[in-house]
Amino acid sequence: MKIVSIDKDGNVVVEMTAVEAKDVRTDIGQQPANDVSLAGDKLHSLLEWATPVKRS
Repeated sequence: MKIVSIDKDGNVVVEMTAVEAKDVRTDIGQQPANDVSLAGDKLHSLLEWATPVKRS
């Protein structure tokens, strides 16, 4: 996982593998809902699709 860029407005672009995305999603999902920030909940939702798939 790495930061790809940070623009002048403070927007951050992060690159991660599907496995890392799944792990982050799982970690956030294991927290009680009232302990997760709105940003954390949004990130969790964005990562819902991330499922490691073997390419043939």
